[in-house]
Amino acid sequence: MKNLLKLVEIQSLVASALPLMLGYLYTLNAYHDFNWVNALVFALIAFALQMGVNVWNNLQDYKVASTDTWKNGVNNIVGSAGYTLRQVWLVLLSLVGFAGVLGLWLVTQTGWPLLVMGLIGVFVAYWYAGTPLPLSRTPFGELASGLTMGYLIFLAAVYVNVAPLMTWTLIWHAMVASAIAWFAIADIMLANNIGDYEEDMAEGRRTLVAVLGKPTALKFFGGIYVAGYVVLVLAVILRILPWPSVLALLSAPIVFKNVKAFQSDPQKKNFILAIKNVVVISVTLAIGLIIALFI
Repeated sequence: MKNLLKLVEIQSLVASALPLMLGYLYTLNAYHDFNWVNALVFALIAFALQMGVNVWNNLQDYKVASTDTWKNGVNNIVGSAGYTLRQVWLVLLSLVGFAGVLGLWLVTQTGWPLLVMGLIGVFVAYWYAGTPLPLSRTPFGELASGLTMGYLIFLAAVYVNVAPLMTWTLIWHAMVASAIAWFAIADIMLANNIGDYEEDMAEGRRTLVAVLGKPTALKFFGGIYVAGYVVLVLAVILRILPWPSVLALLSAPIVFKNVKAFQSDPQKKNFILAIKNVVVISVTLAIGLIIALFI
């Protein structure tokens, strides 16, 4: 069971759970509407797909690894746990099948925009690791993970509660409202790539860190958080987010303490600091959104 949880990277579900939570709270504030059944089903879909993507990434990393050190090392649970490819495929297809059945049912309850969002998410997930030029080996991995896991989940979380409503205003308001969260989610990927820099270079991966160089990437890591806070303030000024959302600014001292800690020792073991930052940012923003419901 321990190895299975590592295979699906259960700890990464926070990257899906937090945008879901924020999307639902934003819906209650902006639209004063909520569908409990749709919300619960969509949460199950999002979690299953998140785990499926993690299994797919681990499988592809194992298959394309050029050295035994990478294939059987601690960075790949498929080799280190001794899984067969058949076992990994069984887990992957079970997760995808579960999400697919629930997803098609939810589309019948909401509308085609959810199907479009789902197809975009599946396409990006496949492209992320499964093509001859996977996104995970390019400078666009951070952008792809941030937009799909942060923004797309947030947007879909809003839509399943207000369907059939879907307007351009809803789309761009959701992008601005979720920006601080999906910026922080993108930083998870960046921190992961910074920690893997030496191994990625040996494997020929041209990640964003490889393009920028490690010192510049570390500065960029901190700059992304600054940008997220700036957009948060703009969202409040534009009244896209209610004013109590500024409580998320209280997360800044903790976030930048973690940034400095990671910058001083940018190893894979400290990658957890980026996950902690997503949690503290999202929780403080969620508190602000909850308070806004009662004033």
